[in-house]
Amino acid sequence: MLLRKWSETKHIYEPYEVPDSWHVSTYETDMETPVNCCQCGRELTFGESYTSMQVQTEVGFGYAVCGDCYFNHEVPERLASTGQGA
Repeated sequence: MLLRKWSETKHIYEPYEVPDSWHVSTYETDMETPVNCCQCGRELTFGESYTSMQVQTEVGFGYAVCGDCYFNHEVPERLASTGQGA
């Protein structure tokens, strides 16, 4: 499945491929629905996920991302790109 991912260094969206077997999602009516993290593929419930700042739909809705990827990758990359990261 082809998604798009924001490049913090280039400031553009780039094609981003995830396996077709992953259930990546931007919205679920049941917070207990199992989804895959759009970054690493880890399975979690939609209610446990964060909204990705990088992997987004064409209109800017972020896909579900696990806490590890959000806090250890996405947030530090965003801060570094704004000169606020270490």
